[in-house]
Amino acid sequence: MDINNESILIQECKSGNSTAFGSLIRNYNKKLFYYIFKLSGNRELAEDIMQEILIKIWQAFPTYNEQNKFSSWLFTIAHNTSMDTIRKNIRGSKYLDSNDLGSIVSSENPLTNLEVGEAKERINHIVESLPIKQKEVFLLRVNTELSFKEISEITGEPLNTVLSHMNYSVKKIRKALENE
Repeated sequence: MDINNESILIQECKSGNSTAFGSLIRNYNKKLFYYIFKLSGNRELAEDIMQEILIKIWQAFPTYNEQNKFSSWLFTIAHNTSMDTIRKNIRGSKYLDSNDLGSIVSSENPLTNLEVGEAKERINHIVESLPIKQKEVFLLRVNTELSFKEISEITGEPLNTVLSHMNYSVKKIRKALENE
């Protein structure tokens, strides 16, 4: 979506146009849901969080300042809502089940599906074992087009801390993959 079209949709949303809201969110829906899903590790929980986020975004639109990047604002709301909900549901499932993996992997070749699925499952387990701060930064960076500066603003962590979290998470993932 080009910037001008996004700006028009944002103005429409600020004036209460729910159709424009649907069009705007559709452009971020997959990345947003994937981020929430990976962070929570549970499809049902991610769907619940997603609904809560959409309501919060709609309600907060009148206060959105267009000098801020829309995707940063959106992911800040998503991040804060997700973390609050995950903290409340900390006893929930931390790993994807086989049905979740099947819906993520898509290919015409069954062998490729199996190999990609196994690789994703290994990486999922490694990412799930990361400390929460490293996991947050890793998922925000890998699953969105946000810069480290934007991730710093979203998480409320200094830029150098965010860079450190990313560095440590990548090192831990590489080391775990090498050890397998």
